[in-house]
Amino acid sequence: MALHHARTTRTPGTTAAVAASFADMTAARGAIEALELIGVDGDEIELLGQRADAARTPTSPARPDRRMAVHILRRLGIGAVIGAAGGAVIGVVLGLILLAATSTGGGAALVFALGLAGLGLGVVVSVFLSFERTVGLSDAWPLTFEDVPEGSVWVAVYSRDARTQDRARDALAGQRPIELRDNAD
Repeated sequence: MALHHARTTRTPGTTAAVAASFADMTAARGAIEALELIGVDGDEIELLGQRADAARTPTSPARPDRRMAVHILRRLGIGAVIGAAGGAVIGVVLGLILLAATSTGGGAALVFALGLAGLGLGVVVSVFLSFERTVGLSDAWPLTFEDVPEGSVWVAVYSRDARTQDRARDALAGQRPIELRDNAD
């Protein structure tokens, strides 16, 4: 069965290579993030179905914007905590190694300073990586925060590259969709 959608910016008759149905927009967002994480270009990802159509005509941006901000800030906070802990540990270990190798005076201050530097560097790097991994570049990603009626939504991948299609199929299958289709079906 071919997968088509009437209201897209794609050329009429364009068929999705792979598509999966998910229970709601939150699950669809996870699928979009998984696709982008494996390298599927955001321009090749699209939401399809009635919920997607409803999301394209938002009624009020305040609640979706708030949901998006909370989503992003939560992930950045988790990344900052993990980066702080990891960076501090690495900094302290490097300080102890440096102290043991040089046996200079003021060892506690050196270990503390490197631990603090590691903490700061860990926070900066992990927040940057968390942001990069959290914010989707697909035009479909922000639509998943819109107020729409409950129900399933399709995530489609439009790619002519066989490797991208295979990776997209595997990534979508890993998100436990209700249904998974490809053009071979």
